[in-house]
Amino acid sequence: SEVSNTDKPSWQLLYTSYVHMCSPLRSGDNLLPIPLYQLPATFNGDHKRIIKWQTEWQACDELQMAAATKAEFAALDEITQPDSDLFRRGWDLRGRIEYLTKIPTYYYLYRVGGESLQTELTRPCPRCGSHDWKLEHPLLDMFHFRCEPCRIVSNISWDHQ
Repeated sequence: SEVSNTDKPSWQLLYTSYVHMCSPLRSGDNLLPIPLYQLPATFNGDHKRIIKWQTEWQACDELQMAAATKAEFAALDEITQPDSDLFRRGWDLRGRIEYLTKIPTYYYLYRVGGESLQTELTRPCPRCGSHDWKLEHPLLDMFHFRCEPCRIVSNISWDHQ
């Protein structure tokens, strides 16, 4: 599969879904995967943690895509809520990657639901409550929100696009 061809991205993000088998670390410039072996050697002990996080995220995504069980709601909470265990672990890994690479590193917070497109456009950052995170132009045609202090990117709910 194609990997990031830029030496050093201007920003990067943790992003995966149940259909992606590549590295969950992506270039913010083109969304191409950045191989984990390119991370500094001091990250080495955390490779297993990031793979575990990705595997669990993908399992939750698959459950909520199947939309057939009560487990769907619990799974959805894990990938959409900033107080979930999965978010906390991924967000901590994101911070470690940013610290080691000195590249701004964001966490993709999946978004579905919401009442309407209008409420989506005015929703605050779910972590800090700021309303300053809606972007004028979506990043990579996908991320409509970016909270700098929280290091989160998100989309307008897939239900209203």
